[in-house]
Amino acid sequence: MKTTANKTRVPTPAVPATPDVHPFLHPRFPSRHGALARIWVATMRRALADPVYYAEMLRSYAKPVSEKGSSSVLLGRYFRDADAYLDDLLLLVPPSFAGRMRPLPDTRRANDMLRLFRAAIDGEDPRIRYEAQRKLYLAKLLFDVDHCRSVRDGPRHQARFERIVKEDIWIDLVGHRSIEVCCRFVEAEDGEQGFEVGVPPDPGATCWRFQVRKLPEKNGDAEVLIYHYRSRFKREANPEPGRPSKNGFLTLTERPRWPGLGRRSGSIVSKMLRRGIADPQMVEDLLGAMFIVGDRRQAYALERRLIHILGGPLRWRDRVDTLAGEKDRRKMGVRSSSGFRVLKSIVDVLTDDPSGAGPYFFGVEVQIFPLEDYLRTLHARHFASHYAYKRRQFLHDLLPMLFPSEIYGKETAHLAAESK
Repeated sequence: MKTTANKTRVPTPAVPATPDVHPFLHPRFPSRHGALARIWVATMRRALADPVYYAEMLRSYAKPVSEKGSSSVLLGRYFRDADAYLDDLLLLVPPSFAGRMRPLPDTRRANDMLRLFRAAIDGEDPRIRYEAQRKLYLAKLLFDVDHCRSVRDGPRHQARFERIVKEDIWIDLVGHRSIEVCCRFVEAEDGEQGFEVGVPPDPGATCWRFQVRKLPEKNGDAEVLIYHYRSRFKREANPEPGRPSKNGFLTLTERPRWPGLGRRSGSIVSKMLRRGIADPQMVEDLLGAMFIVGDRRQAYALERRLIHILGGPLRWRDRVDTLAGEKDRRKMGVRSSSGFRVLKSIVDVLTDDPSGAGPYFFGVEVQIFPLEDYLRTLHARHFASHYAYKRRQFLHDLLPMLFPSEIYGKETAHLAAESK
């Protein structure tokens, strides 16, 4: 197999709704959202002046009626997580730039709401005031994700989906063979990129080893070779390029994308910021399932099998097919590479409520990749790589939002422009 592709073309993004959905991240929050700012400032000033009023507000914010303990201690963790989240994002930029963008020492030391209130209102300069305002809001989002029911139920929903796949798809698997697949990335002087799959395992190639299983023909559908499968809960881990194993091959591994947050909520918060989502329950791809098959024909055959076992076509929505051509490209995110090819949908899965109430739905984003298209996303140098995609999202969407040039200077805008 041998393919070539043009360089990535990053579309011009639409004006995001984020300044209105997430107003506390705007550097001119008081002038842009006057009525909201007046309520916010009045509440903060009263909290600063009246310890009883502040304690009551804090208790109602952070503790259910049945719980006891210190609300300030509970919230302190989320303020520290807000700093860790920013530190992790800055791993995607040059160290010299990251050093200038990191939260100021005074901001980092402020890990209670009252101290941040004071800095946001009476800070000595715009950066101190903005960083306090940003830290308050990021901690709020991290707290919201932690206490969102759909997030809390994520592992149970994932187990339910895995059980369906095991009982209704994997039960038909036959055979088991190990296959090594090598590819080579090449780039011409004019910038044209080439990606060759199925090359010999020489020093210039990158190789992966797969344990391939087969779904035989069934109900008129063609056989399907399954090279790789995984489900993921967005709060826990995201794919990364393979790493060398002891035998010299690259293994398909994963680790948390936000090392400072451990198994926490950075990825979900980033999605909320980029997409202009205020409620974490509105994040539809908290759960995902990825199937890697032999070719495009097999991708459609597997899709039909999954539709059959997961409620039929009325349970499936938001279908995107960039395997067949460019018609659905407009449905992809603006940071998606022109070389990213996938067949994906959201499927609503019915499950029982442990409380004994009636059953309800949860969504799973199902992605099906032909092997060759999937390998492009793994190769760190390819413009369709998952890492390059995440870096574009940060540089063009999160960086200007969280480190606005009005506060941090024009270098923020220049860094985003240079990456296009």
